[in-house]
Amino acid sequence: MDKIYLDNAATTPLAEEVIDAMVNVMKVNYGNPSSTHSLGQEAKILIENVRREVADYLHVSPSEIIFTSCGTESNNMIIKSCINHLGVERIITSPMEHKCVAETVLDMKKRKGVEVVYLRPDHKGDFNLNELEELLKASEKKTLVSLMHANNE
Repeated sequence: MDKIYLDNAATTPLAEEVIDAMVNVMKVNYGNPSSTHSLGQEAKILIENVRREVADYLHVSPSEIIFTSCGTESNNMIIKSCINHLGVERIITSPMEHKCVAETVLDMKKRKGVEVVYLRPDHKGDFNLNELEELLKASEKKTLVSLMHANNE
């Protein structure tokens, strides 16, 4: 019997070419890219080439591409960066956010005094976009909206 995988919000099967590229890098370019020796520098060059490829694809500067180890690290970094570097004073989120978002938002409320507003989903888990628009219009504070598209559970 064929299996049907329905947990793509958590992990996704990799394409064969991605697996092949990863295996090749693990076999050949295993050096620490922060090291000054040749294996490290080869790994650094590989990373920077990929950074440029991603930047070109997205039509942005390579300095705007940041590689992280996981979604939790990415979520923490962007939320904290918005508050610390962009002057965000208010976050609109929901009670069903991933734990890493929910805890970082509460930490920023506690440490930085950020206002937190919760948009509540309806019985189907959908958000009322008119309500979101009203919340955005209701304050002059620079606001970050963090609402998950698919529940991880």
